[in-house]
Parts: sequence; structure tokens; C-alpha cells
Amino acid sequence: MRKIIYLLLIATFLYSCASSSKRLDKGDYDAAMQISAKKIMKDPGKFEEVDVFNDAYKLANHRDKTEIDRLKNIGDPANWGKIYNLYGNLVRRQELAATLPPVGINYDETNYAADVENAKTQATVYAYEKGNELLLTNDRFKARQAHTYFLEAKKYTPNYNDVDDKISQALLIGTTNVYFKIEDNAQLVAPKAMMDNVQNIEVNDLDGNWINYDAYVDNTKLYHYSIILSLDLIEVTPEELKETTTVETKEVEDGFDYVLDANGNVTKDSLGNDIKIKKYKTISCTVNRYQQKKAARITGSMNYYDNLSESKLKAEPIVSDALFEHFYTVAVGNLDALTPETRKELSTQAVPFPPSEALIIQAGEVMKVMAKEAIVANKSLVK
Repeated sequence: MRKIIYLLLIATFLYSCASSSKRLDKGDYDAAMQISAKKIMKDPGKFEEVDVFNDAYKLANHRDKTEIDRLKNIGDPANWGKIYNLYGNLVRRQELAATLPPVGINYDETNYAADVENAKTQATVYAYEKGNELLLTNDRFKARQAHTYFLEAKKYTPNYNDVDDKISQALLIGTTNVYFKIEDNAQLVAPKAMMDNVQNIEVNDLDGNWINYDAYVDNTKLYHYSIILSLDLIEVTPEELKETTTVETKEVEDGFDYVLDANGNVTKDSLGNDIKIKKYKTISCTVNRYQQKKAARITGSMNYYDNLSESKLKAEPIVSDALFEHFYTVAVGNLDALTPETRKELSTQAVPFPPSEALIIQAGEVMKVMAKEAIVANKSLVK
């Protein structure tokens, strides 16, 4: 952290020490003026900075005025936007110079207002008319270009003619509309709840870059592409119950026996007590483990169509599964023979198998996610 702060301090110091004369030598006149202006405001006695400012001001204005004359002589109306920006440079430099102390700053006090207004008007007219020309073709891709021109016209003159309406028209014509639809072509009819859920896929968040996605058809729109999710096969397995049986055993104490000597008498220890030995017996418990299982599978395909050319662009398979699986354990016999792990299993019990419809709906939820991922992966098909 201290190293980062140190580097930031160095960077700040170097920026504050930036040489206006070096910027001037490199032809970066406006940057040179900005650096000099800051130093002059801080210390009006820095006459070397005044000289740099005056030189940069003169050279920058000469360059831009020369470019303005060149562009005007070409006579291409497409250049009025550049001319407008160049006049803006002249005005901004003049305004910057006027803020500095009167320490020998040389700048022209030309009134550029008429030139700026004329360039702005010409740039507005050109951008608007160019946009209108493109929009009248009723071509989707040219409408997108028209949209850019209308925005440019609005930038120059916000309330020019019906420019806002033109922007809306260009957006409407230039937008590619895509709709998503699910079709049930399977022999086993899909539950309506599942169909409605998948159809209600969230696709609006995919909008952007001139593409609009709808999950439901809007009859006021022309749809250029369609994405059809076809459900071709719906399968549900029978309810399955598997059983495995094991026996667990354990040696436990079962009283004791006396230790007898050769004559059949009970032997004594050194303290006179009877000597005993523990007896053991084996106990057992039968463990029945059960697996409940049932599954649903939906097999289909994602189909992408170009509606204008009435052609299929792509088809790809899509398969989703839903699995119900439950384990429980039943023990018969002496439970003391069971291991701690097996005892924990006894807390589980059999549960009802889910209805087939519930599993199909669950598989449909999985397919909904997969369909969204497929649409995203194939966005390049839509232009």
C-alpha cells in the first residue's frame, strides 16, 4: 500500500513539473497552453511561460484556421462538422486567454459567433438530410446509420425540425426483432404449467446492439428471426425401488465363567477371591437399504430461422433431465449390533414418489435455463 501511495506521489509530482515547452516542441499546442496557463495563474511573473503560451496560441490557431480554409475549399458538406469543431477550438483558446492575468498575453479578440453558428447550421442540415436519405431506403442496416446522423444533428441543434421523431423512426426500422417460442411435438403432452414456464423465459436482458428479443409475439412488430424450441420426446421412467441387504454383527459381554482347577474347583487369586473370565456372544442385525428412483427426460431441439428468407439457420439438440432419488434404511434385529454410521441412516424413511407431472415440470425448468444459454451462445446468428 505504501509503495502504491509513493508511486502516486511521484506521478503527481511529474505531472506538476510537466514542461510546457516540450509540449510546444512536440506540436501539442493545446496541452502546452493548459500547462502554461496553470503556471501563470499560480505565478504571473513566469514570463517564460507567457512566451510559451503566446507561441502555442499562435501556432494552434494558425493550424486550425488553415484547416478550416482547406475544408471549406473542398466544398464537401460532410466536413461542416469538422469545421464546427475547429471553430470551437478557436473560441475555447480565446476564452482561456481571457482568464489569464494581463502580463503580456497576446490573443485575438475575433468574434467567431457568426462563423460558429453558420458551421453548426450547415453541420445540422447535412447530418439531418443524410439521415433522412438513408432512412427513406427503409433498409434495416441503413436505418442504423441514419440513427447516427440524426443523433449528430440533434447534438448540433437539439430541437431541429422533427429530429426526435426521426431518431425514433430510425430506431424502429433499424432494430432486428427476434421472438422465442416453444412447441410441443411430443406424443406425451407436456403439462401446461411447464409450457407456460418455459415460454416465459427472460430474454429482454439480451436486448442491445440493435437486437430486440421477445418471449411473446407482438403483432405490431415485424420479426426478422424466430427461435423455436421444439419438444420432441417426453419420457418418465417407472417408479423404481432397489433393495440391498447386509448383516452387521458385534461381540458383546454375556456374563462370566469361573476359572476351575484340575479338580473342578474354583480357583482363587492371591487375595482369596474367585477368579472369573468374561463371556462374549455375537449379536446381529439385518440392514435393508432402499433406493427410490424416478426420472423424467425432455428431448428437443433449438431451431433458428431467418423469417425474411424463410430459411433455417441452425438446429441443435437439447436434452434436460429431472431425477428423483431417495435413500432410506430399515433394520431388523438387535440394533446394538449396528455401527454409529448405520444408526444415523435409520432416521430416514420412505417418501411418496413424485407425480410424473411434477418431474416433467422440473425438467422443463432445467430446459428453460439451457434454452437461454443456447440463445446467448448463438447471438451471432442474428444480425
